[in-house]
Amino acid sequence: MPHTTPKPSRIPGPLHKAGLFVLFAAITAALCLLLNFLLVDDLHAYSRVTLGEYYAQADAVDTVFVGSSHSYRSFDPDTIDPILGSHSFNLGTSQQQPDGSYWLIREAAANSPLKTVYLETFYTGYNQQKSSNVPLACYLITDYMRASSPYRYQYLWEMGGAAAFADLVFPARHAIADPGELPALWRGKLTGGYNAGNYGWVTYPDEGEAYRDRGFVYTEGTSIWGFDTLMHVDASAPISPFGRANLTRIAEFCKKQNIRLVLVTAPLPSAYVQDTQNYQAYVDAMRSFAAANGTQYWDFSLFKETDLLPIGFDDFSDMHHLNGQGAETFSKAFATVAARSAAGEDVSSLFYDTVAEKLATSPDSTVQQGEGN
Repeated sequence: MPHTTPKPSRIPGPLHKAGLFVLFAAITAALCLLLNFLLVDDLHAYSRVTLGEYYAQADAVDTVFVGSSHSYRSFDPDTIDPILGSHSFNLGTSQQQPDGSYWLIREAAANSPLKTVYLETFYTGYNQQKSSNVPLACYLITDYMRASSPYRYQYLWEMGGAAAFADLVFPARHAIADPGELPALWRGKLTGGYNAGNYGWVTYPDEGEAYRDRGFVYTEGTSIWGFDTLMHVDASAPISPFGRANLTRIAEFCKKQNIRLVLVTAPLPSAYVQDTQNYQAYVDAMRSFAAANGTQYWDFSLFKETDLLPIGFDDFSDMHHLNGQGAETFSKAFATVAARSAAGEDVSSLFYDTVAEKLATSPDSTVQQGEGN
């Protein structure tokens, strides 16, 4: 029989399979990057600028503010630091939930010589039932955390499990741009839109709102909607299990790391507090939690010294947020109180014990404004 050379096997070997997998993964990653560039609007994200600036100066930051929009619209580091002698940064993000605050505190503690955390505690977040009810609150943070941060992935997993990682790989699932804005976004991305210090994409003259520096957003204008409440407080459960669980682990982590923690609620309009049923129950619950966990709770809606914090109708941009003018006034008052507390003074006497006492003694002008409408 004639001799024949056996043909090589066409069954791919392990190295060939691995090579195909790597090639497929590389092509998939390239496509995702291209689609994200073409479709995702991240230029307008406050949290992109906030976290980018934070990482750039993380080595110097010793104080952070964390919380939802009531954090980044209320605490101005440029006003606060000269009084406290701190190097602070505002890590507030839109709709930030208590678990988001926890993971940002972990991130800050890992990257900065962190000494103090001021946790803004607007009551709606601490009455949320679970993080996955507001997934965008998570993505607004994790989209811009460092890729090397373990807390980025822990937060995503905790919020949404494996499904949340699809949004990490392909953020167009939650941040797709309006088609009419795409050409301008492409130009912006290619011409310095991501450059440090470029606030053009987070400045909105028509809306009277602008990112300033170190996480602070300055807002102009006054409320055109009145001061009706977003939600009432359940007197039998003024803090949800989700809210309490995250408060607890924040307090435990800060205690373990020897980080000073203070719970703070930025001032709400007196008319808003008046319209919120059982708000006193929330105040009492937060004060009890603070006492049990070796910290303090300052609710500036109940602040006594109106000479130090002279705010009213003209200082609120909407139903429950300070505008820039109000934020500057509040930041000075807050820093003064914080400095006195850091010096050892018991500042609890600066706050009324009850909502009723505040409303009866020194309500702000939003109450009269509401009665006049």
